[in-house]
Parts: sequence; structure tokens; C-alpha cells
Amino acid sequence: MRINDTADYHRYDLRSLGWELTMSNALSSPASPCRRLLKKDDSYGVHLYAFLDRRLSCERFSHVVEIGGGYGYLMRDFIALRPSLKVTMVDISPRLLDRQREALRGYDVRFVEGDFLETDPGILAGADLVIMNENLGDFPTLLDLTYEDMAGDGNGAAEAVRRARDLIRRYRLDYPSEGTFAFNLGAAQAVEKVCSAAVPVVFICEHSCEAKVPEDLRRLINLPSPGLPERICLKGHDEYTLKFSHLEKIARFYAYGVFRGPLADILTPRLDGRLKALWTVGANLSDEGELLRFFAEDLYRYEYLLLVGGGIKGGETEIPKG
Repeated sequence: MRINDTADYHRYDLRSLGWELTMSNALSSPASPCRRLLKKDDSYGVHLYAFLDRRLSCERFSHVVEIGGGYGYLMRDFIALRPSLKVTMVDISPRLLDRQREALRGYDVRFVEGDFLETDPGILAGADLVIMNENLGDFPTLLDLTYEDMAGDGNGAAEAVRRARDLIRRYRLDYPSEGTFAFNLGAAQAVEKVCSAAVPVVFICEHSCEAKVPEDLRRLINLPSPGLPERICLKGHDEYTLKFSHLEKIARFYAYGVFRGPLADILTPRLDGRLKALWTVGANLSDEGELLRFFAEDLYRYEYLLLVGGGIKGGETEIPKG
């Protein structure tokens, strides 16, 4: 068993997110070519705010906690739309917190440096929305686990394996009976922590190992969907895709309504000839074309979970798309 842990990288080595095509960064500039692929030309935070507002009405949110806020662009959009918001930003990276302070200067924002898994659960007190956007793949992932590891009685097992076994048994999470596999330990612990705190609404978005492409686009987009977390090799560190069905089971254990789908539900693509050409032209794409094709595929490679507590209207019924 090995652990993929990016904590030291984010604490000490991270210098920039410029090389990492996060959705928030890709859409931050009005001049971004990625915006031209969407039905609405706007930044990621504006799209997400509109998505939440259509489904739940953002007027109900007064205190938002964002875990792993990157450069602060998403929350800057939220505050621009709702200046009265009280905001808490939690991040393990001191450099990213500095960027967030710069982006959110002048607003009612509390900045907390630390590993979310180790922070006092009281940090969630009073929050009515928690956002974990494009970061749970950075949380610790256990690698090279076996069926025997999970079926054992715990004697002699590493602490991380015992924690994984406890989660798998408590929430009845599935795992392979043959070969080795990876388990999103940190992501499962983070969702457990937020749900056990009874935060009314939780939004999660990240690369998925269970991504599905709509039937009408399958001839254009061929995304792998292995069903188990896979490595994403990035500068200075590795991330792992998420098994969203595990996170969904954890949330349902705590009686949340769970609404799940591709990021394309939020960033609605303009399915015209230009976009379809990106998936059919092959190796003849320009550098910008490659960027756009990668972005367009991520609209389906990413999944989201919108978790709605039973005390909020809409928590027991299907939330419409669009």
C-alpha cells in the first residue's frame, strides 16, 4: 500500500496554477477562447452561482465556506453577485491564500490556513453552503490496495488502511475482489466531515473515474470510464480522479438529497459545428484548438455533486436541469 499525498507540495513547493487548466482559471479572462464554446460567455463563478440560484435560490445563502479556493476567482464572482455574503476560505497552501487575499480584498472574508481534514469541525458552524471545487483529487489517495486489505480484521494493518476499511464498511462502499485498486480516502473523509456537520448545501466538482458522455455525443467523445480512481500526472505532484458513487453513498447515509451530473450541466456547451469539429479534426488542431478540445472534453470528464439537506425545500425532489 502506498499513499499519494500532495500536502507538502501545496504547502512548500507550489508556485503557480498557471500550468494547470482548472475550469475557473480557463474562464477567468473575458478574452478566454474557452468562453466561446459555451452558450453563455461568462466566468466559472457566475455560471455556478446561476446554476445554484436556479435550483435553490442563492438568497438562502449567507455564509459560504470554500475549501481549496485556488486564486479566489470563484468566490470573487459570488461576492460580486451577493456583496453581503460572509465567506470563509480554507486552504492548505499559503501562496494560494495570498492570491485569495488579493482577489477578495475589501470584503468580509476570513482566511484559514490548514489541512481541512485536520481543522476544527467548528469551522463549518453557521455555514449554509460549502464548496469543494476542483480540489478533492488532491486529497490523500491510497494506492495498491487489495481485497485482502479490506477483508482483514485490522491486526497489523497500517492506520490509513484501517481508516479506509472503516469507511468502506460504514458506508457499504464497493471495491474489487481481484487485483489492486486506489481509494479516495481523503475525499471520503472530507465529504463525511461536511455531511456529519449537517451543512445544508454542499457543492463538489472534480475529475471523475465514472464519467459518462451523452448518447448523442459518444461518436465524437471517447472518454475512459474505468470505475476506479486513476492517476493524473501534473507538475510536481499527482492527483487522482474521484469515484463519485462512493461520495454519493456517504452523503445519502446522512440523508442528503444527491444530485449528480456532468459539468456540462453548469457550463452548457454550444453544440455547433465548431465544437464538433474539435473532436473530429484529429491531429491537425492548432495549439488553441488542442486547448479548446481538452476544455470541451472536461465538460464531461468532470462530474458534480449537489448535496441538499432534508431541511431545505428541494432536498427530497429531483432538481431540474437547465
